[in-house]
Amino acid sequence: MYTAAIVGAGFISTRKHLPAWLRLRRDVRVAAVCDLDLARAEAVRRQFGIPAAYADFREMLEQERPDFVDVCTPPGAHADIAVAALQADANVLIEKPLATTEEECQRIIETERGARGRVEVAHTELFHPWVIKARQRIRRGDLGNLTGMRIFYSTPVALWMTDPGHFAHRLPGGSIGETGPHVVYLSRSFIGPIRDVWVQGRKILPEYPWSPFDDYRLELMGDNAASSIALTYTSKHSAFLVELWGTEGIMKIDMQSKVLVNYRRVSQSPGGIGLSAVGEAVQMAAGAGANGFDYLAGRFRNIHDRTISEFFRNSVNGRPPAVTAADGLETVRVMGVISQQLQCQGEEVNSPSNSGPNNASGPSRMR
Repeated sequence: MYTAAIVGAGFISTRKHLPAWLRLRRDVRVAAVCDLDLARAEAVRRQFGIPAAYADFREMLEQERPDFVDVCTPPGAHADIAVAALQADANVLIEKPLATTEEECQRIIETERGARGRVEVAHTELFHPWVIKARQRIRRGDLGNLTGMRIFYSTPVALWMTDPGHFAHRLPGGSIGETGPHVVYLSRSFIGPIRDVWVQGRKILPEYPWSPFDDYRLELMGDNAASSIALTYTSKHSAFLVELWGTEGIMKIDMQSKVLVNYRRVSQSPGGIGLSAVGEAVQMAAGAGANGFDYLAGRFRNIHDRTISEFFRNSVNGRPPAVTAADGLETVRVMGVISQQLQCQGEEVNSPSNSGPNNASGPSRMR
């Protein structure tokens, strides 16, 4: 029987990671939970029936010697915990992003090279079956040559924008530091290495002054395709939509309703548009029906179940991680460029000589 330990007792740990680990109870036992707030760790220990709770992760590593460590803390603590866990011979799963800076990522990578354990980054959106299916179809040539993609991601205001103490406001670039990594690594998975980055941030909701920006536009340029992204934290609604297009076709993914639609509209005649609309509706209904049946039959697995299960299986079977620390570094590198551009924009807006709206800086070439 393997043992696992969870560092961090907040939302992502208790709502996503811990339930996924407990569903692996035939193979792995969650031995401990750790949080700087020991009272919170104790509450989680009691809630989930975990044997031990700690406030010091180094003490936890020394006492428990876990085979797996799952890092669910704010990003600023990722590097220290991951390095210590690797030095204790554990395999390490790290919630995105891998760390907050390239230097911290390199520390993790260098430690992993001399360690027995491996590091995986929880780029969870890559584990959706519909994302995997879309990538397979693109590789098969269903869209011809991929030429672009678009992402719209709306995070409800109430999730953290109204909370001045939420760690997202202290991340580089503000709120984009929390959900931005998702759209960066998802874009990379389709368009490949990102060569140029452009971003513009805007402040829409003045009632939340602790957040420097709450609406973002990004352009991520690959070698042969680009990803255009809108991230907003100004609506009460949640949405995560992806469109992919190539020389021979278009696909649309609703990441939340879990539906992948092939979009075909080669004719702009009324009949052609009507047939296309009917075809899309049929695909959406079929996808929604299949997902509903999976829910009712108890076959649906959320992305954290898939991520953690694959991390565990890959580790015990000696297979490489699905998302390596090097992959995590590339996402952090892009996020670093984004935060630098946003910092420059903030300085321009706050300059006494500039009383106008935010001005976008030019694109940044990736190293």
